[in-house]
Amino acid sequence: MDKKAILAFVLCAIIMLYFLQGFPQLTKPPDEEKKEEVIDEKEILERRIIVQKEQEEKIKIVQDEIDLQDNIVIQNDLIRTVWTNEGAALKSAVLTEFKNTEKTQVLELLKPNREDLLPLRIKLLDEEFQLDRRRHKVVEQKEGKVVFTTLLENGLRVTKDISLKNGKYHLDIAITFENTSNSVVALAYTVNSASGIYPEFDKYTGLASAVGIDVGRGKVKLVRTATEDMPYKNESVGISWAGAVNKYFVSILKSSSGAIIATTTSAPNENQDPLYKDDFSVNLQTKRISIIPQGKEQHDYVLFLGPKKESILKQYDGLLVLLEYGWTTSICKILIKILNVFYGFIPNYGIAILLLTFLVKMILFPLTRKSQMSMFKMQQLQPLIGKLKEKYKGDKQRMGQEQMKLFKQHGVNPMSGCMPIMLQMPVFFALFRTLQLSFEMRQAPFVLWISDLSKPDTLIHLPFTIPFLGDGLNILPIVMGIASFVQMKLTPKTISGDDAQAKMQQRMMQMMPIIFPFILYTMPSGLTLYWTTSTLISIGEQMFIRRSIKKVDIYYKGKRITKGKDKGKVKAK
Repeated sequence: MDKKAILAFVLCAIIMLYFLQGFPQLTKPPDEEKKEEVIDEKEILERRIIVQKEQEEKIKIVQDEIDLQDNIVIQNDLIRTVWTNEGAALKSAVLTEFKNTEKTQVLELLKPNREDLLPLRIKLLDEEFQLDRRRHKVVEQKEGKVVFTTLLENGLRVTKDISLKNGKYHLDIAITFENTSNSVVALAYTVNSASGIYPEFDKYTGLASAVGIDVGRGKVKLVRTATEDMPYKNESVGISWAGAVNKYFVSILKSSSGAIIATTTSAPNENQDPLYKDDFSVNLQTKRISIIPQGKEQHDYVLFLGPKKESILKQYDGLLVLLEYGWTTSICKILIKILNVFYGFIPNYGIAILLLTFLVKMILFPLTRKSQMSMFKMQQLQPLIGKLKEKYKGDKQRMGQEQMKLFKQHGVNPMSGCMPIMLQMPVFFALFRTLQLSFEMRQAPFVLWISDLSKPDTLIHLPFTIPFLGDGLNILPIVMGIASFVQMKLTPKTISGDDAQAKMQQRMMQMMPIIFPFILYTMPSGLTLYWTTSTLISIGEQMFIRRSIKKVDIYYKGKRITKGKDKGKVKAK
């Protein structure tokens, strides 16, 4: 290497050392880098806060530009509903054909007491932009129809189309989610299906939430939750509808868009009105959906607001299950049809109950006659039975055998006396459920003071309360008690009073005319009307059958024990 090259190399080395030692470092220390990162995060957070405030200001400006409309009326010949554009929610639902329990005004089926619990309010889950209190634009309003819409800051437009047809107890609701942004929007939401249902109930049927679960093959399972069991969450697979029920009416939100419902919840609400002390709300929560950019998805619902009446509920798939009569369902439906047939001829359900009672007694009369005749024969044979007991008192097995021979000889069936009552009991229980739950009985008058067959026939209210009976003077149970006492006196005594067991049975039979009216005292007057009429008819049957029975002489070991009026005699060995 020549001298010039070496000199140039040395100069370059000197210059490089000078720059490295004399100027600040080009790379920053780790601490300074970390400090700058913290500053950047703070700046980003501050920017986000500023953007959020700007968005809130924009929302406020937009909301201020939309006037509050909280008296939007949609109605037909059966329902009158009032809506608000704040949340596009339902404020009130009135069934114009029905009265409240006091019969003082039309029935307001839904009367929510809190703005945040209005039915049909939608709340998005895991989203910073909420719908439940946002004012919507009313883009269309005409008779039986209103359309609400709002555009969220993330580009999601929500439209709620509500329509109501004449002659129907339901509203068609279409909720459309349209993604106007350039990115995918994922969402799930809850919607209030019922709140503030009218508290019409009794001690047998209370308020409850109701959930319908599709179990396949066209069958729907009903899950009821009483107010005392709330809060309650249902996560069953196949939920198709949910809502609130009282004794005679329902508010049900039913999905028409397949299996989109993930869960339902029912929870009690605080309500200052003493009448609504058991108030509650029911919510549906949907499954999560994703909407592609410029795409949209529509969810259709039916909001049913009406009576629990078979002819109406059967128009809606899956709602007929709301008529729950228990194990007597098939009998109840037959009884309702018979009552409605009679009502078609004479429009009075009290008279229909009387005709139904006569029909049941006519069907059972052949069996009743056979039973009564057997009981009268057993009464005639009591002296012989007493002799057999005396003869075989040390051999119960032989006594039983001889007694059965005696019954067989004279065509007597010891159990036949119970058969008419046993056959009437399913009808009795079915009629009880029918009169308790069937909408036809609601506020159905009969005559005079009986103005509602679904309630006790209170003539006057007493100034004091009787334990277990209340303060009402109910006439039909008293008449039924007197009739039951007369029937008991006319019923043949088929047991001997010589032993303690027989005496106990006789005392129990004597107590029945008191116990039964006591049990029925506060039950529906339609049920008491049926049982009272049935008892009076039974008295007439007993008197008729008694006259047709031949009373003959009964002999034992050649001696006459009883003397009969008719020719003939009964001998026993």
